[in-house]
Amino acid sequence: MTKACPGWLPVTISVDGDWRNNVLPLLYSVFVKDFKQTRRMFENRPVWWDIRIVPGGVYEEGFWHLITRIGSKTTERLFDPRRAERLPWCGPTISNSSDVAVKVWDFKEASGRLRTYLWLEDWDYAIVLEKKQERLGEVAFLVTAFYVDGESRRKSLRGKYAKKMN
Repeated sequence: MTKACPGWLPVTISVDGDWRNNVLPLLYSVFVKDFKQTRRMFENRPVWWDIRIVPGGVYEEGFWHLITRIGSKTTERLFDPRRAERLPWCGPTISNSSDVAVKVWDFKEASGRLRTYLWLEDWDYAIVLEKKQERLGEVAFLVTAFYVDGESRRKSLRGKYAKKMN
């Protein structure tokens, strides 16, 4: 039996069809609505993302990290349909992080970075934020969000949760 989704969690979107002319503009419109037109906050910190655009690119790196993943045989970021179709979940999950459906914890990565995980465990979706000190104060930097595809990924998140900092 699967649990009912929280009322605040939108439906996934279809990523089938013409990638360049339909899918990518649709995904970016969700990103714009949920992050650029909405002042998204996490624990009283504004949510920021990587605004860099690679040479010859059109979209911010922060957007790409929400719809792509590093390929298993390459260092290139490749479209990840399961991640992309859940893009509408990212903003609302951050805004509703106090809901019992969302596991939230801080974890010190091997790199020494302290990151905050938001995990919709029952729906296999995770978001990674990092607290950063900026000129205007502390922000929650959106590192990535992803579909938890498989038991090894779940086990990794459970291990990080077991070693949480808070």
